[in-house]
Amino acid sequence: MKKSSIKRLRIRYWFHNLDLDTTFYKGSDNKPAAIFIHGLGMDKAIWASPSSSRILGGSFPLKTLLGKRPSVKYSGLYKDASKKASSRFSTGEQPDNIQTLFDDLRLKGHTVITWSQKRPAGPIDSVVPELEEIVRDANRMTNAGIILIGHSRGGLIARRHLSLTRDSSIRALVTISTPHKGSSIARIANYLSPIVPVIEPLFSTLYKGTLSFTIRRILEFLRSRALKELLPGSNFLKSLKDGPFDGVYYISVGGTNPTLLTFYRWRLDAVRGGKSHRRVLRPDELFSIPDIFEKLIPKDIYPEEIKKGKGDGLVSAESSRIPWCNEHYNFELNHAAILFDEGIRAMLAKAIDSIS
Repeated sequence: MKKSSIKRLRIRYWFHNLDLDTTFYKGSDNKPAAIFIHGLGMDKAIWASPSSSRILGGSFPLKTLLGKRPSVKYSGLYKDASKKASSRFSTGEQPDNIQTLFDDLRLKGHTVITWSQKRPAGPIDSVVPELEEIVRDANRMTNAGIILIGHSRGGLIARRHLSLTRDSSIRALVTISTPHKGSSIARIANYLSPIVPVIEPLFSTLYKGTLSFTIRRILEFLRSRALKELLPGSNFLKSLKDGPFDGVYYISVGGTNPTLLTFYRWRLDAVRGGKSHRRVLRPDELFSIPDIFEKLIPKDIYPEEIKKGKGDGLVSAESSRIPWCNEHYNFELNHAAILFDEGIRAMLAKAIDSIS
């Protein structure tokens, strides 16, 4: 299929008085349609247009979780360079263009569909009726069945759908950083309240308000009722009495790098050259989240989700494994970066081709 022949359609559906904001591309009738399910507090943009996606209630670009150590900057010659440099900090260099498996399967000729959940921080069972409607619509666009692809909580939404409907049109379930055994990250919220006074002195007055707001939003997220539904042993997980269904192929992917966000402060250096001094700004790492939590949380309750080599910052690698999966892979990536890694996308696209 030529790229120019692919037409992007944005439509609205009214199902059970729900106005579902859906984005899809129509592909070949002979290839399975892929339905992409976003996680807690997110929306369809994380799949269809991640460069514009935002986190923490829309306060910050998703790209802040993908930052890499910034490069040295040559600031030129100015008298107040040291004053300007002292008030600057960075979350790292962010990628300009981000793509997902949504784009990859679209270009391979699959019908791809995603939507924004009406209650992205509501109970999982409130989302399942929406997915059922999307599946019914997807089946009108293909003769080859459906592949469900869920990130984080999205994978549990897909499992709930399968357990309730035993939908014979589902060919495969792919979960990425989904807490199949739950996530204990919500239990540490009470230990994080002291973090603001610990961190704020590192920044100038200009950024203290922004930093406090960021930490507050993180704490609100950790204390949310929706996250508590994902705790190990929660009523929801106990009620999720499903298992491998005939004809469904299961693939799960997990991450082992818990560092979600790193803050850098610019250090001003003078580089001598001839008769003048050139100003150079170098990044010094201040701290990383959740790494800094080690100073605040007792070791005996420090969760695997935020241990190096054990989790992706929100979900442990062990929990990300579907208990009856056909294939499982762990990668040294955090909870967000795992969606955009080219190697993972290529691997999953190949697996989906084989299922097709």
